[in-house]
Amino acid sequence: MMRQRYDNVPLFPVRCFNFQASDALVEDTLEKVKQLDYRRYNEPEGVGTSNDIHANPQFRGLHDWFQQCIDTLHADNGWQCDRIVVNKSWVNRSDAEKGEHHAPHRHPMSYLSGIFYLTEGPPTVFLDPIQLREWQQFHLDGGPIHDSRQFIHTGAGGCFIFPSWLVHASVENLGKEDRYSIAFNTFPQGNLNSGGWEQPMVTVDVTSGWSQLGPLKLSDYAG
Repeated sequence: MMRQRYDNVPLFPVRCFNFQASDALVEDTLEKVKQLDYRRYNEPEGVGTSNDIHANPQFRGLHDWFQQCIDTLHADNGWQCDRIVVNKSWVNRSDAEKGEHHAPHRHPMSYLSGIFYLTEGPPTVFLDPIQLREWQQFHLDGGPIHDSRQFIHTGAGGCFIFPSWLVHASVENLGKEDRYSIAFNTFPQGNLNSGGWEQPMVTVDVTSGWSQLGPLKLSDYAG
């Protein structure tokens, strides 16, 4: 065979990002989350806290770091808004040896979401968002052309940030240790996008301490 040179050209890639926290931050956070109150989700989805731990003073340092990660992405990617703010976060716990896991889901009313892994354990599985690839007439094993699932676990201290529309799930915890992670959502703040006459298309005020979908104030459209 006479080989020919070629370039890989990725079409429609999904950009995700990974940050790494210090061991000290991981250890301090893990000790604190073990003392929180948890409630049962639908079986077999494990247990979780309320979605407002970002407003809890004892997690101020952690959420300052989350916000710094988001601010870094905002600066590097040039997204047209004043800021993207962390506005909701919660702890998930999957107890050991019970097979607890989260079914496939996405995070509505959010721009970017993150998973901060506090322990080792089962990975998060992300599903291919391009459904047409599932409908191809045949599939050849052994090649990297298409895999409808990607398994992610950064290890303890990793913070994996992804578009909130990306469907994901957690794998059953059949290990001998509880699995702890913190999830968070974000929303654009301030003036969004450039409209006519160099005016923003809309202005958004994300207030703190919200619950569920939270209070959003959409100003009058400029112009």
